[in-house]
Amino acid sequence: MTRTALALGLTAVLMASTGAVSAAEAWRTSGFDVPESVVFDADNSRLIVSNIVGEATEADGNGTLSLVSLDGEIIDAAWVTGLDAPKGSAIAGGKLYVADLTNLRIVDLASGEVETLAIEGATFLNDVTADSQGTIYVTDTFANRVYAVAGNEAALFVEDAALGSPNGILADGDSLLVASFGTLAAKPEDMVPGGLVRIDIATKAVSAVEGADKIGFLDGIVRIGDAYVVSDFFGGTIYSVTPGSAPETVATLAMGAADIGSDGEAIFVPMMMEGELVKLTLE
Repeated sequence: MTRTALALGLTAVLMASTGAVSAAEAWRTSGFDVPESVVFDADNSRLIVSNIVGEATEADGNGTLSLVSLDGEIIDAAWVTGLDAPKGSAIAGGKLYVADLTNLRIVDLASGEVETLAIEGATFLNDVTADSQGTIYVTDTFANRVYAVAGNEAALFVEDAALGSPNGILADGDSLLVASFGTLAAKPEDMVPGGLVRIDIATKAVSAVEGADKIGFLDGIVRIGDAYVVSDFFGGTIYSVTPGSAPETVATLAMGAADIGSDGEAIFVPMMMEGELVKLTLE
């Protein structure tokens, strides 16, 4: 998410909300610096938060990763430093894969050591997921692309305008679920919200998820039970989406609800504009 996008969102006052949270808020922790993403590290019983620390489009070397306990205490605010504008991440094979502008950062979960894989042609890498085979998929929002990474090789997987500015991504069986950000515009009335899109991994076919069109300016996506849970960045709303049914509001926070994470039960929400991380428990 860029500061320009934030400004556009602020103009669209009706898209913002600071309403009451309908799910239970378990805790709220401050002390982050433009937190964009959070991932649950099951093997180490902790959360890892990506901090942009500045502008989301600048390769300034200021980005960090923070370690947070499951009860919301910051363990290490600057566990990893020297990144640019780190965003979404995923864990596979003892490694943390982080989208960082045009690079995929590969962080050893035991040592915190970082390797960098430059993705040729990338413009704005935004979120990461891993399938059951260990293939890593990365969204490139402004280019309407998804890249696939196997070993140390990255290749274009899908490029399609139907992805609708792909932001969040989730590997789910034989599919990739994409949370589309939608279309920004100078005039709020010209902005078009995004929805959920499915990519068949085998055929690379792209299709809309039934009942999940034009939900909001979507950022993160996780799965809890049979439903997909997504965040609307501008609206600050967390939705539960069951394909074929209308989205249901889980919680309404403030503008800036970014790339959510989950331990399979609770939802963790980085609040970019407030520098906070919120844990929500479903009622």
